[in-house]
Amino acid sequence: MIDIRTFTILVKGGGDLGSGVAWKLFRSGLKVAVVDLPSPLSIRRQVSFSSAITEGLVTVDGIKAKRIKDPPDFKEDFIPVFTTEDKDILSVFKPVILVDATLKAIDNRTTSKGDAPFTIGLGPGFKSPENIDCIVETNRGHNLGRVIYDGEAEPYVPVPGNIDGFTVKRLLRAPDSGKFRALKKIGDRVAENDLIGWVNRSEVRAGVNGIIRGLITEGMHVKKDVKIGDIDPRGRKEYINTVSDKARAIGGGVLEAVICRLLHDG
Repeated sequence: MIDIRTFTILVKGGGDLGSGVAWKLFRSGLKVAVVDLPSPLSIRRQVSFSSAITEGLVTVDGIKAKRIKDPPDFKEDFIPVFTTEDKDILSVFKPVILVDATLKAIDNRTTSKGDAPFTIGLGPGFKSPENIDCIVETNRGHNLGRVIYDGEAEPYVPVPGNIDGFTVKRLLRAPDSGKFRALKKIGDRVAENDLIGWVNRSEVRAGVNGIIRGLITEGMHVKKDVKIGDIDPRGRKEYINTVSDKARAIGGGVLEAVICRLLHDG
């Protein structure tokens, strides 16, 4: 049987869900790395390994991630994080398993079957086994985390998950296209209609009472209507710094697919 400690996994996308996948795999003893954009667009930055790209070293729910530029030897106790501007990661890193966690709402995939010996896609935009080896469902509900070997994930749903009775109102969206300036920060408590910041001269205001759980990096250029943050109406600060139930479920689905593949190959 294949020794799972000897092969490597690359997760494309270091936002909260991709980081939840990497977190689950790393905790299970697997060698995993993350690659993201040079200027990450992550909203839930406290639980995104992509934050290491700008901060150098971060800790997410007890697991460290470090920005590096050269292939890791995996002897240190952290998740290595690359950017898409580094060397050709696929050719240098040569992952056995490639997980696409970029989570596109439409079919503009950056990963195809054959990019690695085994490929896993999260959410819509893939069709298994035609263009990906398997898919993990990302929509909340009965099928969240389910591994799909024949077919497609459920279509993208623009309405976010219900938290304490709030869906769309808890999101922060850019009222205009331009540079985001923040008045508040992640972890701040806010009341409905409080000023969060500006995009150009247009105000970004809270739609509900709660704690700012996610907020795009200060100074980022955004497009109108794009999601730039979210507020957790439950008001529990510990939720800001811990991997979400959704990310853990998706990570569990990826881990299942990895183990099944290795047992099959072994």
